[in-house]
Amino acid sequence: MTIPAQMSPSSTTALFPGEVDHLAIDALVAWMIDGAPPSGDANRIIDAICQRVVAAGVPVDRFALFMNTLHPNIAARRFRWTRDGGVVVNEVEFDIFSQQEYWKNPLPRVTSEGVSIRRRLTDPQALSEYMILGELEAEGFTDYLAQPLVFTTGEIHAATWSTKDAHGFSLEQIDALDVIRRPLARLTEAYLLRLNAASILSTYVGRGGGEQILQGRVHRGDGEEIDAAILFTDLMDFTRLSNTLSGPEMVAILNDAFDIMVPPVEANGGEVLKFLGDGFFAIFPYGGERTMGDAVQAASRTIMEGEARLAETELGRTVSFRSALHAGRFHYGNIGGANRLDFTAIGRPINYAARLLTCASDLSLHRVASAEVAAHLCCAPRVASEVPFKGFEGLQKIYVY
Repeated sequence: MTIPAQMSPSSTTALFPGEVDHLAIDALVAWMIDGAPPSGDANRIIDAICQRVVAAGVPVDRFALFMNTLHPNIAARRFRWTRDGGVVVNEVEFDIFSQQEYWKNPLPRVTSEGVSIRRRLTDPQALSEYMILGELEAEGFTDYLAQPLVFTTGEIHAATWSTKDAHGFSLEQIDALDVIRRPLARLTEAYLLRLNAASILSTYVGRGGGEQILQGRVHRGDGEEIDAAILFTDLMDFTRLSNTLSGPEMVAILNDAFDIMVPPVEANGGEVLKFLGDGFFAIFPYGGERTMGDAVQAASRTIMEGEARLAETELGRTVSFRSALHAGRFHYGNIGGANRLDFTAIGRPINYAARLLTCASDLSLHRVASAEVAAHLCCAPRVASEVPFKGFEGLQKIYVY
């Protein structure tokens, strides 16, 4: 990131060991309070902060920022900066909270008590106190500072600073890092709010719907007409299973089954819009270079891959999915009343796909498709039946594949 000239640390100030250019620190704090313009990219902002801290006379060689996230699969996100490697981002799964490496380190105390922890790595007693300190000392670090980043809500996250300077951090340098801590907490809170909002929206309304909502499409009627292959699924023999199993047992089965069936949707360029009790509704958009045939092939391949993966598991002995595939243009956007909206898909092709799934259930068919998409399936189809659909004229051909 290019640092604005008027905010650049002084290049003419000669600093003694342990001394800090406080004018440069003040300029850095002012820039952070202003939102760290011009870029909103977290990696570039962190890199700029660390470079400017070093230029101000604080000999930081490693910085790390830790924040807990609201995400169904990711517990936390870590940004780590080093002088040689720049910024690296890691996502941490929930099992970290059961691991020794987490609990035998300073962060749990920093985030639970809101205290800073500073340890000189030249002190043998400090190295035995926390696991990470021994690891840092082995890499040549001499001093370590962990700080709480306190949000306006009272929630606490953490940042750490480490140096390889032979003298460690001076008290003046520690004070400078504490001055930076407060605006860093504000920047981190703003970033995490955006990250969590995007994650929650994608989790509950889908990636495409989440992006549209974040772009401001939050009013009734907001949306667009899109072309997509439409996939409806449900669990075969669900009524019998739900009548014989407890609620928690049935939820566990559904979650395990969705864990197997949903990844192929995303891997093949689709998106799950809704979970419908014992099944889900997904779309595979097309347009531009991606044709309807491409989207239909991707959707049918998704089903084949998901079924194959399910069959290889113990769960596959108990459950299997029924699916229906169609394609067309429909409205994709907001609908609702008063202050409660839903981001959903509405239109004739959606209705037709739903009728297809009902027909598959009535005829005890496993995998069905409409006449419009039959020629584009990933394997050869055949006509299984011709039946009337409520709301549609004439007999409708039902293909199986």
